[in-house]
Amino acid sequence: MGLFQRIKVFAGGESHPVKAPRQQPGAERRRYRRTQSSKLTIFVNDKRYKTNDWSLGGFRVVVPGNNFVTNQRISGAIHGPGLFDRGAYEATIVWTADDGEIGVHFIELSHESFLAMSAAQV
Repeated sequence: MGLFQRIKVFAGGESHPVKAPRQQPGAERRRYRRTQSSKLTIFVNDKRYKTNDWSLGGFRVVVPGNNFVTNQRISGAIHGPGLFDRGAYEATIVWTADDGEIGVHFIELSHESFLAMSAAQV
């Protein structure tokens, strides 16, 4: 705060700005809760994989021997045991790991899949 602002505050002409509380280090900032208890079957390049975890925002899955890069778009079918029969997704790869694991953010998700996944997270 500058000198003139301090004088205004001291004189009662202006109040201190309210600062937003800072989040604790490591605090959860995700929009949607991650689910690990039920697995989704995701098709990537016409091959079937089970998710490590998923949310309405995306999923994490190990795709051995992949050569994906960050910001690459992928799409395919998505199946959920007991949740819904089948649907489609389009997504962007957010991060990749050396062991073949990728983190994916949904760009588009079929309506039926979204509704079923929403119900599963309740």
